[in-house]
Amino acid sequence: MLTTLLIVSWILFIWSLSAQSYKEQTIQPWLRQWSGNIQWLLTLPDIQFTYGEHHYSLNQRPLDFAEFVFRKSAHVFVYAVLGVLVYCGMRYLRKKTTTSVTIALVVVTLIAAVDEYIQHFNPSRTASIRDVGVDLIGGFCGVMLWIASVALYRKLRSRRIRRRSER
Repeated sequence: MLTTLLIVSWILFIWSLSAQSYKEQTIQPWLRQWSGNIQWLLTLPDIQFTYGEHHYSLNQRPLDFAEFVFRKSAHVFVYAVLGVLVYCGMRYLRKKTTTSVTIALVVVTLIAAVDEYIQHFNPSRTASIRDVGVDLIGGFCGVMLWIASVALYRKLRSRRIRRRSER
């Protein structure tokens, strides 16, 4: 029950962010305020790429570049959390690990697709199938990090228990 509530709350949080305009979400004013502290970015080699119709260049437009990295990192983080929540919910229901991973990634993909669909109706936002891919990568990384963390925790805990019993 609690897991379901957390999952639904997180999905509603994601969709509330989708309903916001670009102006409500932009970090450009904050970046301009701190631009003196990030001048070191300009000493890095120029990184350039195109994402969708936009071209990003670290040296030519560092604030746009930084905002793009921040926004896509936010996508990865938000969907990593969603993936972990769904995965844990499935494991709580005693589903196999592979089944739990599959269901988590299907849910992440569906929610990401609906998220982009919602953005399609916001004139100041752009919907992109690429973002669904970024979200899926986030969900996958989140679940894999969770599984690895739990395995490491269990291994360290069993070593500690073994050492105590050997004393």
